[in-house]
Amino acid sequence: MAKRGLTNNQVAAVLAFAAGILFLVVDWNGARIVEAFFELLVDLFGPNPAFRVLAIILISIASLGGAAVILGALLIGYNRVRGGKILVLLGTGAGIVSLVMFLVLLVRRSGGILAHEGAIPVLVGVVLSLAARLKAKPLK
Repeated sequence: MAKRGLTNNQVAAVLAFAAGILFLVVDWNGARIVEAFFELLVDLFGPNPAFRVLAIILISIASLGGAAVILGALLIGYNRVRGGKILVLLGTGAGIVSLVMFLVLLVRRSGGILAHEGAIPVLVGVVLSLAARLKAKPLK
């Protein structure tokens, strides 16, 4: 009997699960980044009760961190890709733009990258979760 390879969504689920475990180990969550995003929205558009309600909901999910990423991995594994990708994004709190900003800030700090060994596991987890979100595709 021939072995079948993993589907793209199964690979994405494994990547996201690994990222979630890593985030749980290093105690990372995306709440800080989501909160900063909503502060920017308030600065741009002024105080709005809808922003406040949405911020509370999204920050609550993002505070789960690794658990939200693992739940997103499970959803991706069960082909609930859109919801899984959203949970992975919120739990990580990082996308491509924030990953680039994170790398720039990490390199610009005194001592270089190796002086911030606490940031390396977070960086690996962000890259894994980003790869998972890029790999996962909804079934047609």
